[in-house]
Amino acid sequence: MRTLIGATLAGSAMLAGLAAMATSAQTSGRAATQAPVPAGFTSLFDGKTLNGWRGDTKVWSVKDGTIQSDSGEGLKYNTFLILNKPYPNFELRLKYRFVTRVGNSGLQFRSGQVEGNHVLAGMQSNITPANFTACGLPSCGEERFGMLYEELNRLELAMLGERVEITRRQATTGGQGAIVRTLLGTTNPREAIIATVKQYPEWNEDVVIVHGNRIVHALNGYLVFDATDNDPLGAKNGLLGLQAHAGPPSVAQFKDIVIKPLTAMPNITGRFITKPTTVTPVRTQLNIKMEKAEAPKAP
Repeated sequence: MRTLIGATLAGSAMLAGLAAMATSAQTSGRAATQAPVPAGFTSLFDGKTLNGWRGDTKVWSVKDGTIQSDSGEGLKYNTFLILNKPYPNFELRLKYRFVTRVGNSGLQFRSGQVEGNHVLAGMQSNITPANFTACGLPSCGEERFGMLYEELNRLELAMLGERVEITRRQATTGGQGAIVRTLLGTTNPREAIIATVKQYPEWNEDVVIVHGNRIVHALNGYLVFDATDNDPLGAKNGLLGLQAHAGPPSVAQFKDIVIKPLTAMPNITGRFITKPTTVTPVRTQLNIKMEKAEAPKAP
């Protein structure tokens, strides 16, 4: 009996070791090539260290020339890799890929650090795999892919393929008021944007442009959303970061992270693929359609 149990334990250990070797082989190999830094931009990652960043080193590391987020056996809470320097207005470019089929991440900006394990509250352009049937998350809806989201605050602000205006109105009970999303049109059909997503080991190219009240997100050359934030309480400055979302085991990698401070909103006409449409404005509050499109008038 002892011999049988010993053999069983040895076999289990061998299988665990083989699984670990397989995972290591999937994420190891030749270091990722770092692209040249475009003129006017500054690199935020040297390809070798996390200098200039802070985060949970059990989750974040440098792997094969990339910044790697590895949630191990899964995370109970969101955690972030935080850039030490804040940026108010900028164009940021990065490349990302998911090693695992499931995952959830995002580029955090105009954010502040709150209590917790390297936690940011603030604006985020969502980064997830294009997996809408078994994403390992409470909601796998494709409308959330690439969306504009405000962590720990105003939540969903612009969904995939939307052109929106964000405002705040008085609530009958006072307090913080109510956030209103006005859908003005679309930037591209959702299926066209999703069709551009590349699977591991290929890289996806992400661009986020932020100046004043305008926020634009593009993926693989397609305009994902175009938002105008006219909420007077919306943040205009803050920290940048990358998110490792709570949930099942996942691995994501990032490289070629560069940034350019902006003094004016650049002209993006013709720069990204877009097939815009205009719609009759639709105002929603807490994702519930409002009966009237006009804002409340003063007495």
